[in-house]
Amino acid sequence: MQAFIEKLVSIITSLLLLLGIPSGSFGGNGNVTADMTVSFANEVPGSMAGSVSVKASADGDYDIYWGDAAGEKLTAEVNGQTVPYSEFATVSVKFGKGEWEFNDFLAIPENAETMLLEKDGKLLETETVPEEKRLDYGSSKYAFGALSDVHFNRYSKLSDDDTVVSFPRALNYLRDWGVSVVGISGDLSLNGELDSYEKYNSVVSQYDFPVYTCKGNHDCRKYYTLSNWQKNVNKDIYNSVKPAGILDVSSNGLDFVYECNGDIFIFFSQVSNTYMLGAQLVTDEQLDWLEKQFAAYKDRNVYLFFHTFLGNDGIPTNMCEGNIINPLGATYTLTYVKGNKDEKRFKKLLSEYKNVVFFNGHSHWSYDMQKYNIDLNISDYDGKYAPMVHVSSVAAPRTVTDTSLIQKSNPGYMSEGLYMTVYNDMLLIRAVDFISGEFLAYATYIVDR
Repeated sequence: MQAFIEKLVSIITSLLLLLGIPSGSFGGNGNVTADMTVSFANEVPGSMAGSVSVKASADGDYDIYWGDAAGEKLTAEVNGQTVPYSEFATVSVKFGKGEWEFNDFLAIPENAETMLLEKDGKLLETETVPEEKRLDYGSSKYAFGALSDVHFNRYSKLSDDDTVVSFPRALNYLRDWGVSVVGISGDLSLNGELDSYEKYNSVVSQYDFPVYTCKGNHDCRKYYTLSNWQKNVNKDIYNSVKPAGILDVSSNGLDFVYECNGDIFIFFSQVSNTYMLGAQLVTDEQLDWLEKQFAAYKDRNVYLFFHTFLGNDGIPTNMCEGNIINPLGATYTLTYVKGNKDEKRFKKLLSEYKNVVFFNGHSHWSYDMQKYNIDLNISDYDGKYAPMVHVSSVAAPRTVTDTSLIQKSNPGYMSEGLYMTVYNDMLLIRAVDFISGEFLAYATYIVDR
């Protein structure tokens, strides 16, 4: 009976929202009281795998933040910069209670000693992080950034080309945080036009760290030429005299291997914009080359950049890492096709080489859209594959609500990416809001290496 009532309330609430009528809250008025209970799924220090439940005197959304020993909201010190953390959970309370489940990779940040429960900016409760769940991260080795879906010439809500603002702003943050390299998961352009690549080159040439990328599906469209790409993108690696750290360049003049601080970065380009049954995004020869690189570096940490997300078999494409479906069925319209020969072989390689971390873009989903898919931002599908990591768009992260059928792109108003810190035995992945300059605690993850 309770489940039926909750379903009925959900339907009524959705209808009210569609009509623009506030749904109000079920519960008491006046001073709000609330209590949270955290259930950990393991005893691993630094792991937030598990769930949190909230009981409250009024319904609504309750935010939970990491706090320091004094109960103040946690910040991170990065290369001399103080960076705030966002909330790490937002629990929707209905009929006085609500629950949120965490992705198994979610991290408890270093120096987090308390958890702060708030509603509408008011602190309601403080809980202590158990001593045994705190992790001393130790000394880091280096840092790198990950961006995707740059899309020069695609968006013009605030200026002639919003990416002219959003892309260098993101690189400025990553520069200030001391990255050694930035990897991009493709889609620099709208239709592979020369002007996009020239704009890209004019930006990245201003930084003293390499910015490397692979091709995305938009870079495979009608105006693309290999010569325009090689003149402006990944500059000099296609020349006879290559930059330091370039270990191998494929005969296709696109795919290459870069070494940074002893780790291996592979940039692997798709060569087709066709998403349909029987079509391949990459060639057999490319996969031969990729398999050769994986075998050569099987004892190293490998970071692979490719554009299109993959996923586990047996679940819908729109609920794989990288994609979502909301309660009304809205999803990204250009999903990849499962079962093609290249997709099967690609995933087989990722199942064999668990030393790889696979960064991909394509769908643009904002990191907080994980509320519709717990595996949106990162998953290894219970250890079946190497970790797959979604990189949101630096130009236009997409959002959708419970009651909308069409996604919103948000150019000029949203910009997201990843900042990675490499340690001896783990990789710390922190999603970044490049508008506010904060780390997104709900998308901060630890990957064992």
